[in-house]
Amino acid sequence: MTPGRRTLRFDNLDEIMPEVDRLVGRSEHLGTWSLAQTCRHLAAVLRRVADLPASTPIDKSLWIGEEEKRKVFETGRIPEGLPAPHEVVPADESLDERAEAEELRQAIDHYKASPGPAVPHRFFGPLTRDEWNRLQCIHCAHHLSFIVPKPA
Repeated sequence: MTPGRRTLRFDNLDEIMPEVDRLVGRSEHLGTWSLAQTCRHLAAVLRRVADLPASTPIDKSLWIGEEEKRKVFETGRIPEGLPAPHEVVPADESLDERAEAEELRQAIDHYKASPGPAVPHRFFGPLTRDEWNRLQCIHCAHHLSFIVPKPA
């Protein structure tokens, strides 16, 4: 685990933005992405999984077993270093934190209001809505754990 990384857990989607708001303008990053880049990535993933149709082609050879899926859901932890689809990797390093945090807020609202996700997860396969919600919380906690508040 990356030294200095925080342990975070979100039990529901409504817990994410208070943490992001706490970090805007008052944080530093331990990983590759800044807070703005992290917010952009999380927003892109939320919108993507909410909007992709069930007919989206999926590479089932990437699916992991039920034991690994259970482990992620039980521990609330995603292993570090998993590659993200290029469509959701933030390339721009000069993003505005406040604007990206607001986009994340809107993406969470969009996700919550959507009838989806309908598409299977790229590693876990078909998920129920409750599983998708839990996974979104785990995913957000994973990335935001690399963003630490600056000392006062």
